Amino acid sequence: MKTLFKVLALSVLVTAFSTVTFAQEEDLATMYARFRTEIKAKCGERSAALATGKTIIEKFAADPLNGDVIKYVRDKVAAIEKEDPACRRSDAYNKAFETKNWANFFTAGKEVISAEGPNSPLALDVMLDLVSVGYDRAALDKVDTYNADTMTFAKTALERLNAGTASSTKKYGAWLPFETKEAAQSWMNYIIGWQMYNKLNQQKEALTYFYKASQIGTAKKNDTTIYTNIGKFYFDEAVRLDTEYRDKRKANNNEDNDETKALLALARGTADRASDAFGRAYKIASQDPKLATLKTNIAKTLSDLYKFRFNLADAKQADIDKYVNDLVAKPMPDPAVAVTPVVEVTPTTTTTTSTTSTTLNTTNAAATSTTPTPAATTNSGKTTPATKTTTKTTTTVKKPVKKKGTR
Repeated sequence: MKTLFKVLALSVLVTAFSTVTFAQEEDLATMYARFRTEIKAKCGERSAALATGKTIIEKFAADPLNGDVIKYVRDKVAAIEKEDPACRRSDAYNKAFETKNWANFFTAGKEVISAEGPNSPLALDVMLDLVSVGYDRAALDKVDTYNADTMTFAKTALERLNAGTASSTKKYGAWLPFETKEAAQSWMNYIIGWQMYNKLNQQKEALTYFYKASQIGTAKKNDTTIYTNIGKFYFDEAVRLDTEYRDKRKANNNEDNDETKALLALARGTADRASDAFGRAYKIASQDPKLATLKTNIAKTLSDLYKFRFNLADAKQADIDKYVNDLVAKPMPDPAVAVTPVVEVTPTTTTTTSTTSTTLNTTNAAATSTTPTPAATTNSGKTTPATKTTTKTTTTVKKPVKKKGTR
């Protein structure tokens, strides 16, 4: 400021010799005073300051005596040109969320991501928000408008998370934050799997994402929908293989050959996978009174799977429980690993076996897939905003600072 006053004092001294110069310097002082007032406006609403600043530079930059003033004005103009568009994007983004205008929310979010660049922490947080909102609309509101964007941003966000991109906040996300990086990774895997399984008819491809969601952190570890979806896929696959086995066996005069034996072995190995997944869902449901109906349906399905797997006409509950408990005591099989065919089918039990393979009851399996409404992406299941995206700016004359970015 001493330098500024020195320049202004010198300009006053020059007026004793030049009336034109006096008028010019007086104009600079007046415009500069207005500029200082205009830059105090809210970020995003400083177009007047921008216009005044550019006029000052255009009219007075040629005079070397105005060097300090012009440098300050240039710096502020550059900062405003960078900050104001960011603030306008942020304001549009926040307003869209607050008013639940989801179309505008996605539009504003895409603008933020495009401006910030996909590798920026803020872009990651916005992507996570968009995925959360898109999933909630599809899973809770049955609105599929944003499914394509949800899938795209879920995959990109997961890539960024896996590559180590940090969040711009203490949590991951702005309006709908995840508590930890692992929670965000787990949810992204789950949402990708959910979209594939329920919207894209890509059930097999979805299994790997469901599996990963259950393995990263604890956010989705006890979500029964993961295990019932995996279980239902393997159950249906076991039914398909068993049907093919029966058809080929019938065509071979009801005699087995290498081909039918291989089909039956694979069907029973697939039944093991189904039992493993349903067994994990059963264990979780057993600890939650609200899931009593689901628990009952899973128990029936596990009984059917056990009888099919071991070719039994009937089975004791104790034998079923031991079989399931032995499965879930081991690490869950990775769906990316091929199913191991099972040739030996007779368990250590006193139950009488039948002469042909037992047919799976698809009714019970269908009931197990009727799971509770999927949870919203927030930990509480609510959409209460946590952190707005904001832009920090500085309007003091003494120390212009760089924009720190939106949050």
